[in-house]
Amino acid sequence: MGTIYLISGLGADWRMFRSLKLPEQYRKQHVDWIPPKHVKESLPDYVQRLKQEITDPDPILIGLSYGGVIAIELAKVLQPRKTIIISSLATRHALPWYYRALGKTKLHHWVPLKVLQSALPFAPWLFGAHSRHNKKLLREVILDIDELFLRWSLGQLLDWQQEEVLPGLVHIHGTADRVLPLYNRPGLTQVPGGEHLMVLHQPDEISAILKKILENE
Repeated sequence: MGTIYLISGLGADWRMFRSLKLPEQYRKQHVDWIPPKHVKESLPDYVQRLKQEITDPDPILIGLSYGGVIAIELAKVLQPRKTIIISSLATRHALPWYYRALGKTKLHHWVPLKVLQSALPFAPWLFGAHSRHNKKLLREVILDIDELFLRWSLGQLLDWQQEEVLPGLVHIHGTADRVLPLYNRPGLTQVPGGEHLMVLHQPDEISAILKKILENE
């Protein structure tokens, strides 16, 4: 039946998808982040290197958060069977204005990493990590993130030039997402009360949505 490639959020790993139950007939493979060559490496150049991990000629891509942006960029060069994004952006227009304003200040280039990590106590509320286990995982992800990768990825996100929705894109988004507030459009699948990490907090609901999508393949 093919392979589902899972692309996690900013600097995160396979654990973000650990609670999802995907159809057993598909192989599942996590796409591991690779370090950017430098802080100004372009997103297309990065994706050209990352695509070496996609060996199935007819893949299904599932991207979470920033991984959704990467999934869209990969889809442009791989022409996958299906591209699904969760808690992510379909176009640059969905990025909240206050992020774009912050990007113009270039703070993400020079603010010390420790300062960015100082917001850790607010992270569970912001991302929607409720259980002790999920809070622990979120804390580990934030503390373990590579500084070069963080600065590069934030720069790419803030400068992303995707104008139109990718044809055939499937987008699942929670109505209570605080990190990337819902930017509604036709065809988007809304999850009532879903927060940014709803794959951890509402895994059964997200699994059911994904199962229905994949059964239609």
